[in-house]
Amino acid sequence: MEDELFINLYQYIGEDMLVGRTSPDGSPSAESLRKYILDNWDKYAKISISFELIVKITRTFYDEAFAKLLEDKTLDEFNAKIYFPDAKESFVKEMNQAFKLRLKIIAAKKEREAEAGDGLGL
Repeated sequence: MEDELFINLYQYIGEDMLVGRTSPDGSPSAESLRKYILDNWDKYAKISISFELIVKITRTFYDEAFAKLLEDKTLDEFNAKIYFPDAKESFVKEMNQAFKLRLKIIAAKKEREAEAGDGLGL
């Protein structure tokens, strides 16, 4: 396992304003970033993500790129692996709000699945 994967968001996305979930033209997006992180999850002990030169990030970008990782990984696994060494306080605050919302969505989905399972006699 390699020690660290360093991702500079500005270089990866090619923009200083990170918006939306996907890119209509196939260029790097929040979705492709999340997939890139997952593809490299087991290859690195640590994944550092730099916000250098980033001016704005939308909640949908945070959700797609980072919060949706919680559909595959636990919050503890995320906190042990992912680092944001230069994130501004406002970015962290927005990201935390996206995580709280995604955790509620995940919990509601599990609850619906459990109820559906109960209705089938499982």
